[in-house]
Amino acid sequence: MARKIDTRKTRETFVIITNGKKSEHNYFNLLKSYKSIYEVKVLFKNAAPTGLVHEAEQYTRDANQVWCVFDIDNTYSENQLIPAIREAKKNGIKIAYSNAAFEVWLISHFQKCDKYFNTTQLIDILNEYLKSQGCNFTYDKSDDDTLKNYFVPNYNIAINNAKIVYQKRVKEFREQFNAAKELPIWEWNSSTTIYLLVEAMKLSSH
Repeated sequence: MARKIDTRKTRETFVIITNGKKSEHNYFNLLKSYKSIYEVKVLFKNAAPTGLVHEAEQYTRDANQVWCVFDIDNTYSENQLIPAIREAKKNGIKIAYSNAAFEVWLISHFQKCDKYFNTTQLIDILNEYLKSQGCNFTYDKSDDDTLKNYFVPNYNIAINNAKIVYQKRVKEFREQFNAAKELPIWEWNSSTTIYLLVEAMKLSSH
């Protein structure tokens, strides 16, 4: 008797590697519930941007897309970021950053984040938002329930808000400099390209 061939289509893989152990890692794992067309894997690596890119290189052969996610705060300079960006581009790895922190992306779920904010100010904005929603608790990076109930369901709003802010910065920059010049993302507080990653996941609504 002839052996039956399994004709089920294997889902392509989408790998996210982040150095954010709490908010980022938890957020992307929760986002997986919105049924991407890909098999999404969220991995943590305690490394600077260049280290994340080197870690990501081992997944490029088998994964459909590989993304590195990191914050740009006072920790990383232009000289540290440009090599990571170029190395990623050379190896087909995509980068999603937030300046100054992942909380810029979270704020984008309910408003545009287009002014300079330090990390303390970003958290204050999140706390004000939670208070406006009737919450009697403050923002906690490790609290999955807060992300699940007050942020993740509004990811489409976040995409639109973050896209408007980022594309405006790019347009203003390109009007002054030629297309070959590196985008100075280390100067663009507040901005985030997490929206590109989330769009690429091709999620479906619940």
